[in-house]
Amino acid sequence: MSIIAALWFGNGRGTWIGSDTTVCSDSIRQAFGPKWAVRPPWAVGVAGHLRAANVLFRGADGLLRDLAGPDEFALRVRAQLQADGFHGAAEERGPLDFAQTVMLAHPDGVWSIGADFSVLPVPAGMLWAEGSGREVALGAGYALLRTGLGTDGGEVLRRALETAIALDITCGGEAWTCELSAPARPPPA
Repeated sequence: MSIIAALWFGNGRGTWIGSDTTVCSDSIRQAFGPKWAVRPPWAVGVAGHLRAANVLFRGADGLLRDLAGPDEFALRVRAQLQADGFHGAAEERGPLDFAQTVMLAHPDGVWSIGADFSVLPVPAGMLWAEGSGREVALGAGYALLRTGLGTDGGEVLRRALETAIALDITCGGEAWTCELSAPARPPPA
């Protein structure tokens, strides 16, 4: 029901994050705003259940304060969702799966946090997306980066989001983008 995306280049060139700006419930779109909470130098994006976004955005200060890295973040997200009553369908078997996808971004990296709280680091120079418009945004981002038409990270991300908004029926609103600047401290572990 949404699209969140990020692109970082490495070598201190910063990170771009973005999303659509609507939510979809029972085939109705409603204005929501950006699907990222930014607390420099970190940002968290949420795709999936609206309640997950509500909970994680409300608790973004605690999630991102003094954060050591993505593994610690995944544990904090799981604990915060569990405290709100989220639970896996079959908690006694396998990992928890709350059906949301979260992205963590920093000027020196991007990570996708799966519904089972697995951590996937995104390679430098690769646009990554989550949500219902994921495949469309990934394809657009790949094409722009591969052809060399996307030399500006913000422009590549904006065009990929606009493509998902235009072609995925559950994405909507405007493309929202934000640049995370390089930090004055060393990158996370």
